[in-house]
Amino acid sequence: FDAIITPAHDNLNGDNVYSSKGAIHYITESQIKKAEPYLTNKIKSQKLVSLILGGPNKYYSFNKDQLIKIFNQIKFDFVSKGYEVIVIPSMRTPKTSIELAIKEMGACGHVVNSVDKQAYLSAYALATYVVVTCDSTSMISEAATSGKPILIAHMEAKRNNYRFKKFYELFKAMGITKDLGEKVEVWKYKKHNEAERIATMLKSKLKN
Repeated sequence: FDAIITPAHDNLNGDNVYSSKGAIHYITESQIKKAEPYLTNKIKSQKLVSLILGGPNKYYSFNKDQLIKIFNQIKFDFVSKGYEVIVIPSMRTPKTSIELAIKEMGACGHVVNSVDKQAYLSAYALATYVVVTCDSTSMISEAATSGKPILIAHMEAKRNNYRFKKFYELFKAMGITKDLGEKVEVWKYKKHNEAERIATMLKSKLKN
């Protein structure tokens, strides 16, 4: 291959390798801005936490107890201080997890009960803080396009999650993420979109 694009946490090196800090994805800053009005009628507070829910995979079971622990932490850190919560499911979020979110978090804001791209983008635009479950490096990478403070909601791993840990450490070192449960504070970072950065490099390579 003339060019290989791979996440840095995959540890692939070579002259033809373009390493991305996080996942390559389709989300852009302009898409987020355009979708902002989509959920405005669902919330009342100016202080908003957007919770992006993933789903079970071979590393994380996503069981009820772990989800309730995440919900309770958000209530303690944010709802108790006047924040509303928007819960956004992903394509991997089981129906049972959405139902649990409605039961536990429905009174705290708004739970989107199906996969809805515009709601997903709007939640980033409106958020004061973004909380993303730890099961998806893609969703965490997409969240970084928003420039909003990101808190990773960690769960107990079923097996060695070495590559995930490398990714978490990288994004924390870059000042993009903190862990849910840490002291809540405001921080800023440069909006992060590796697709745009690497596309520029590839265009230059193609011209030459």
